[in-house]
Amino acid sequence: MTGQAAAKELGWQHSKLTRIEKADQGVRLDDLEQLMDLYSVHDGSLRDGLLQLARDAKQRGWWADYRDVFSPGALPDFEAEASTIRCFEAQVVPGLFQTPRYIEAIFRGGAAHAPEVIQRHVQARLERQRIIEGVHPAKVDAVIDEGALRRLVGGPDVMSEQLQHLLNLAPRPNIDIRVLPFSAGAHAAVLGSFIILEFEDPLDPALAFTEGVGTRLIVEEAHQLDRYTEVYGHLLGAALRPDPSIEFIQKLMEETVQT
Repeated sequence: MTGQAAAKELGWQHSKLTRIEKADQGVRLDDLEQLMDLYSVHDGSLRDGLLQLARDAKQRGWWADYRDVFSPGALPDFEAEASTIRCFEAQVVPGLFQTPRYIEAIFRGGAAHAPEVIQRHVQARLERQRIIEGVHPAKVDAVIDEGALRRLVGGPDVMSEQLQHLLNLAPRPNIDIRVLPFSAGAHAAVLGSFIILEFEDPLDPALAFTEGVGTRLIVEEAHQLDRYTEVYGHLLGAALRPDPSIEFIQKLMEETVQT
């Protein structure tokens, strides 16, 4: 099978397959699954071994220790390699900005998780947050709906701590936090939250990620990505600027403390 024929069967650009074969870029787990299906790699132990190699080969493959929390193709697979992350969150504070007690409260809310399972999720999410730390942290631009900031996840104490954490993060040069107030009315993303990931290598295309109850959607098609980018641009236009956003969060935190 020629490279052109394989790429056509996969629905990929030939250049993408060439870069993977020349080790000019890593191979994502879902792409590896497609390759193994195409090349008739059916042996379970061989497939498992190749998938493990792909996990181990990632520069920041910390999540290999959390296979019980993250499934292959989950957001951290892509997020850990991204240079820029743009997100809109309608219901909760973005995962990269969450405090331990806030994370715990999310997993306790409405679900019968055992304490040890909750702690695994907390540890995994805190590990995930390492990408915004260090010498070359990822750039994170976040638009957060006012409703996510007003929702008392875990109660007033947990929420005030979480709001203070946002205020602590906001001055960092790689962090941009903007609040989308209720006063903005209907907006371009009323149907839900999403994340856009961009990568340092210009040959590695951007992608968008959305997740719901039992569903996960990874978008790579250019025309669909353009739509997500357009929607995010509209959100930036409707949201408060960074400084007024900080003032908004500060005022909201003071109100939360008094409740």
